[in-house]
Amino acid sequence: MNTIIQYLKLPFSFNADVMLQEVNALQENWLMHYNTQDYSGEWKAIPMRSVGGNTNNAAVMHDRDSIYEDTLYLQMCPAIKSAINSFQCEKTSVRVLNLRSGAIVKEHSDPGLSYEEGEVRIHVPLCTNEGVEFYVLEDVLFPKPGECWYMNFELKHRLSNNGITDRIHLVIDCVVNDWVRELFESATVTDCKKIPKPALFSEEEELRIIEQLQQQGSPTALQIASDMKAILHNRKSHG
Repeated sequence: MNTIIQYLKLPFSFNADVMLQEVNALQENWLMHYNTQDYSGEWKAIPMRSVGGNTNNAAVMHDRDSIYEDTLYLQMCPAIKSAINSFQCEKTSVRVLNLRSGAIVKEHSDPGLSYEEGEVRIHVPLCTNEGVEFYVLEDVLFPKPGECWYMNFELKHRLSNNGITDRIHLVIDCVVNDWVRELFESATVTDCKKIPKPALFSEEEELRIIEQLQQQGSPTALQIASDMKAILHNRKSHG
């Protein structure tokens, strides 16, 4: 039976305190997270790598038309830059994300954002608390500061900060290459979970994906959305 990785703790350990000090020096530069329909409360970002190196845009574009570059902020954060450089692969979006106390990220999925689909999102907690609940499907995870985790965000996931302090993570999007494959295949099975490959998306989920692709607006995203709409229409016509 085909399986996929639901989550995996990677064999890295970083100095979260030093990286958090660098983030605190950029306190005036937080941006509200762009995907406002998926959360309530305050969810903020500081872009370390963004499309064109833009410091005023932390949006993630899942297409090959967008060119990511380091931002000025990354040049001001040597410890964060060193952590990012630990990953010997192409990096696309890199952000520091802050889910403030009382904020909730609603259940959703991010199409294509999985090891099996060729792009992985790595989380390095810098600041967290015992009141943070981070679910991937129905499994709740408690990553600790300085640890390094991969989660399959193509699966349904949700997050809430029920504590009284901020929850701040360094989030690195990486393109899978041979180095990433070797890393994932050689990682210990401790803190790793594989599950059977799930069935195709429901019609409701497909419509949501189409809407997200249309919101991105790039030629590639719009073409994928158009192709998905045609497939869905044909399926319904012959169903």
